[in-house]
Amino acid sequence: MAILLTTLYTSCKPERAEEFLSCLQRNLEHPDIEAVKLFLEIKDQDTGYDYLDGFDHEKLEIIPVHHRSTYAELIAVANNWGNDQVAIIANGDIYFDEHSALERSAEITPGEFWALSRYEPTPDGNWKLFHHAMAGAHDCWIFRTPLSEFKNNYQLGIQGCDLFVAQRAIEAGLKVLNPCLSIFPRHLHQVPGVRNHKLDPIRKTNYWHDPEYAPLGTQTYSPQPCSLENRATLSLRSPMYMAMSFVGRWLLPIYRFEPLKNQLDIWRGYQPSHKAKAK
Repeated sequence: MAILLTTLYTSCKPERAEEFLSCLQRNLEHPDIEAVKLFLEIKDQDTGYDYLDGFDHEKLEIIPVHHRSTYAELIAVANNWGNDQVAIIANGDIYFDEHSALERSAEITPGEFWALSRYEPTPDGNWKLFHHAMAGAHDCWIFRTPLSEFKNNYQLGIQGCDLFVAQRAIEAGLKVLNPCLSIFPRHLHQVPGVRNHKLDPIRKTNYWHDPEYAPLGTQTYSPQPCSLENRATLSLRSPMYMAMSFVGRWLLPIYRFEPLKNQLDIWRGYQPSHKAKAK
């Protein structure tokens, strides 16, 4: 059994609200989910719970907030649930069904932090792994309580939050892996348009712009899709991390030097991009 922590917001398109409600209902009905803690971001007091008005379930607790929730806030609630409990953080448009093998979350051990990539529906009614899974795109995180403290005060849903929290977990000494070949989170987002995923909508900034983001290169912190039988774990002891710690801090700044990077791109057959400088 596990506790699920997720986030939603008001208000949104009615069609999108239906998707959120569908995911919430499926998760509440899942036999391996003991309780659901829903952080509901309310920006307009007049709307109240909006599409969640009157929605009730014995497993559900709605926690109203007035800001976009962070990993730190959700992890704190999970840690208060009790010791040696399996906790799952998932985006609001993620659900688990009878074929998701969620019961395998019980195999997580203390000191591990699972960052799972999602599955997308296909036109023929099947599911396929999200094509950015290899690049560190995650929509679900699993851990055993109490999770040790690490820097995780990042807002869910902002571009780069998934790899940033994986990076911080590795830096804190946790073992990070992506067992999405054993557990299958389902993604429901068929309605056009997405919620704002920028830290600053005017300047279009996100966590990718943080100077502390991926100092050793994104692949150093991106756990590759694996199964629980053949785990591909990233940690401070990983060969990739140790190698990049020794040489990456010197090589990456050289590679990122714009004139050199453009020349390397030309040699590889790519045209250098010409980006306007932010004012």
